[in-house]
Amino acid sequence: MLYFIPTPIGNRDDITIRAMKLFQSLEFFVCEDTRTTMKLMGMYDIPYKDKTFFSLTSFTSTNQLGRYIDILKTKDIGLVSEAGTPWLSDPGKSMIQLCNENKIPYTILPGANALIPAVVGAWFDTSEFVYRWFLPTKKGRQTKIKEILQSEIPVFMYESVHRIEKFLQELSQTGFQGQISIARELSKMFEQYFTGTVEEALVLIKEKKLPIKGEFVIGIKNIAAIEKVWFIHNLP
Repeated sequence: MLYFIPTPIGNRDDITIRAMKLFQSLEFFVCEDTRTTMKLMGMYDIPYKDKTFFSLTSFTSTNQLGRYIDILKTKDIGLVSEAGTPWLSDPGKSMIQLCNENKIPYTILPGANALIPAVVGAWFDTSEFVYRWFLPTKKGRQTKIKEILQSEIPVFMYESVHRIEKFLQELSQTGFQGQISIARELSKMFEQYFTGTVEEALVLIKEKKLPIKGEFVIGIKNIAAIEKVWFIHNLP
C-alpha cells in the first residue's frame, strides 16, 4: 500500500492524527526532500534513524523503477511532499500512474493544502471553480491569461511571490473588471485574505498593507456577483 501523507503548510499543529500514526509505524518513505521529512519527524519526536528514506527523483528513475516496484508490492510506503498534500502541484503525480499500471493499492489521506482554504476564503461564489496550478513564466503566459479571462466560473491558481505584482499589473492592463481574491501565508502567523478589484489590490501592495512576502493563492472571478467593495482580513 502507498500512503499519500499530507504535511503542514506552515502551522505544525495542522498534522493529522492519522498522519502521525503512519510516521510512527511505517518503515519506508518516498520524499520530495528526505531532509525535510526527517526534520518534520524530529519536530514531533518521532524516531527516524531506523527508517528508510527514498528521494522521489531516485524512486521514479527508470534505472531503479523495477526495484522500487518490488518494494511497493510487498511493503507499505509513505509518500511525503515538502509541505501540503502530495502531489496536488508536484511531480509525484506520476506515482498514481505507477501504482495503477502495476496494480499497487494506494490511499490518499485528507489534510493540509493551500488551495481549499483560499477557495473557501474568497468573498464570491465558489460552488464551482477551476484550478490552474501556476501560470507559465514566459512562453504561453499571455495565452493562459486570456483563457482565464474567458472563464465563466472562478479560476484559482498559485503564484510566486516574485511574480504576483506583475500578474496583477497584467490583469489591470487587460481592462479586467471582475474581482480577485488573494490568500497569503495560509496557516502562518501573518495569514491574510483579500477580495476586491485588481486596482484595490495594487494600492494595498503599494501601501504595504498586503506585503509581497510568502506564498499566494489567487482567485479570479470575471463577473462580480457581489457589490464591488474590497475586504481584507487579518488574523487577530
